[in-house]
Amino acid sequence: MNKIKTISFDLGGVLFTEGKKVAQDVLFRKYGYDKELILNVLKSTKSIELRKGLIEDKEFWLWVQNELPKNYDTKIIKKEWYEGYILDEDIFNLVKKLKNKYKLVVFSGNIKSRIEYLDRKYHFRQYFDAEIYSYDYHFNKLDKEFFEILIRKSGNKPNEIVHIDNSEKIVSLAKELGIKVLIYQTGNIKELEKGLSNLGVKW
Repeated sequence: MNKIKTISFDLGGVLFTEGKKVAQDVLFRKYGYDKELILNVLKSTKSIELRKGLIEDKEFWLWVQNELPKNYDTKIIKKEWYEGYILDEDIFNLVKKLKNKYKLVVFSGNIKSRIEYLDRKYHFRQYFDAEIYSYDYHFNKLDKEFFEILIRKSGNKPNEIVHIDNSEKIVSLAKELGIKVLIYQTGNIKELEKGLSNLGVKW
């Protein structure tokens, strides 16, 4: 078994809670916004374009305003969406323990303004050696090319990389390229640590 040299982390659902679901619930509870309408815009094709850096924030939120009832406030929706990403202390503590022992990489389909917001709030970026965001490369995690960028940026062989994600969708693609994948569900830190330990990762 090849020694693991690079560990990459997804953000939403791993280092942070999945913000869409949190925002959906908060917007319904506090403002009476329809959950289905909110989820539809946050998972829309336009949202994917935003994540890929193909459109700017302003264009996306103008589009959202036109898609939703006129009494829905996009500033509130954006605020609750970003605030819905809450730091997972278990994962953050693991990252701190792994720092300087392995090459740590952020590998995320994300939005530039949200990354900036989260770093101002949690100062997480300082713990990573490299960051690979969909908006910088115009790919997302269902694109083979995005994982090929991870391999290049790691400077290691694919089988020396383990990626931690919350989505089963990416497993077959990553494994096809030789990258190991561990699936994390919030609260299951012991299971994740066991998976890392089985791959020879020490902290």
